[in-house]
Amino acid sequence: MRLARILTTLAFLLLFAVPNPSQPRSDKLIVMGKLTRVMAIGAETSGWAIDLNPVLTVNGKQVSSLEVKSSNPKKLEPLENKFVKATGTLSNAVGVETGDRPVLTLSSIKEIKEKSPKTPDKD
Repeated sequence: MRLARILTTLAFLLLFAVPNPSQPRSDKLIVMGKLTRVMAIGAETSGWAIDLNPVLTVNGKQVSSLEVKSSNPKKLEPLENKFVKATGTLSNAVGVETGDRPVLTLSSIKEIKEKSPKTPDKD
């Protein structure tokens, strides 16, 4: 009887210790770009995105804009249309109209000076 309890307990521990492949994978990420407002049908967006500079490759696709989600969206308002550096966790979100898309859940965001492209010397 004691052996059966131990085996049952181990079985439950193994069942819950194995990662669930259906859960979305998430990665830490740092990006730079211009913070802008966005809209989608049915409110399937956080309302904010970063127009990336440089472009980023996510799941084998080049992405020029990345939706961002913040626990405090009002904090983003003063940064609208400014060049920012954002750190967060990358995950996938699914919407009826927007489909499967990458979303950066912010852990920090701050304004930075935009790097201007070098202009060629004039002779």
